[in-house]
Amino acid sequence: MSTSEPSTAARALSIVRVIGYLVFIAAYFLPAVGEPGHNETYKGSFCAWVTLINSFNAEFLKSKYILAIFSGWINPLMLLYIACQFSVKLRWVRRVLAGLIVVFILCTWVFFYLAPMVPLIGHWMWIAGILMILAGELKSKAPSATVLP
Repeated sequence: MSTSEPSTAARALSIVRVIGYLVFIAAYFLPAVGEPGHNETYKGSFCAWVTLINSFNAEFLKSKYILAIFSGWINPLMLLYIACQFSVKLRWVRRVLAGLIVVFILCTWVFFYLAPMVPLIGHWMWIAGILMILAGELKSKAPSATVLP
């Protein structure tokens, strides 16, 4: 095993993460969702705004729309996740945030099923960008095992 392997893997993860940021941002300018049987679509930026602002709507919190509210909180959680990347000490916080983000993505898909809404290219790019950014959490820095003679 060569000593360059860890640095190559780290470099690859960094490249994937940077591409993820670009994909994540681009998704806000593309159609993210539509309703079956309708020609109208909604851009990612509109969806992000509507879901976040309705976080304070008591009626939404008592209905299936709470699942949409969870999707609106993915973006602030992503910002917090990105801020936590600047410190190695916050690794456990990043992992908790990453898990919460994945759960909220699943809530989004359940909402799409119940609403019903159809995810479009902007949504899929948003998800791809998120997963590319979070991919670094899959690489564990477990302590190396000591082999006893």
